[in-house]
Amino acid sequence: MNPRFALVVGAFGLLSVIGSEAAEARGRGRVWFGGGGGIRVHAGASVHWSRPAPVYRPRSSWSVGGSIYVGSPAPRYRYYRPYYYTDAYVPSYYGTSYYPVAPAPQPGYIVAVAPRPRLPKLGIGLFAGGSSTEEVSESSDLGLLGRLRLGNGGLLIEGELGKTSYESDLRVDRRLGASLVYEIGARNRFAPYVLGGFGVQQADVAGEYNTTQNFAELGIGLRYAITPKFHLAVDVRAGTRNTMSSDDPSTRPVEGTIARTVAPPSSDSDESEEYTRARLSAILYF
Repeated sequence: MNPRFALVVGAFGLLSVIGSEAAEARGRGRVWFGGGGGIRVHAGASVHWSRPAPVYRPRSSWSVGGSIYVGSPAPRYRYYRPYYYTDAYVPSYYGTSYYPVAPAPQPGYIVAVAPRPRLPKLGIGLFAGGSSTEEVSESSDLGLLGRLRLGNGGLLIEGELGKTSYESDLRVDRRLGASLVYEIGARNRFAPYVLGGFGVQQADVAGEYNTTQNFAELGIGLRYAITPKFHLAVDVRAGTRNTMSSDDPSTRPVEGTIARTVAPPSSDSDESEEYTRARLSAILYF
């Protein structure tokens, strides 16, 4: 065979193999390159072709993606947030009804309110002052008192044991009484107060004439707390006394104008004895 003819046939076979491989690669989106050939020349002529295994070559690539919607507006999706969030178990998980699901109790802070301090409860004190009647204004008044606070406010009960002397002890009244006192603003240093009291007393005139009287009175005052346990108080009281019993009027002393003036009315008369008195008190509380 002519050597030139063999070369042309071999080249044609190589190109046909390469063309078929390229077409196949385009159909798959890949490109492989490969091939081989051989020529032997001897007394005759022959062409031999062998195809090696394809070799994959990674390729760099790029892509563009997207979507086009044609028609009515694209559907909108809404997200609904739950009414509350809870860590409590869902009853449906345990075979019971799903609703309602109670929210788990949330930890909170409780501000403790400091209790109000206790006001002093029991007080004992001394007082001094004076008393006057329609006829006599010169006198001295001394005595003991005790106060008991009801609750933790301004209401108190007061007991009193006193002695009033008129005109150089020409008349001496010994008194036992009780009062209800209400302090306005009991937690303040200065506290005004009002009171109402009653009691009994015995009047001795010159050692010769005795009467027993009851009395009732109203008053106002002002209390000053020097310390929480030590208070001073000043008040003015006005009242009336009625005679319950007395000696025989025939034995009533008539000697001297002063004796007749300071003597209280007798029990058989319809007269009452009006009086006013003022006092200054010092009270120690426990």
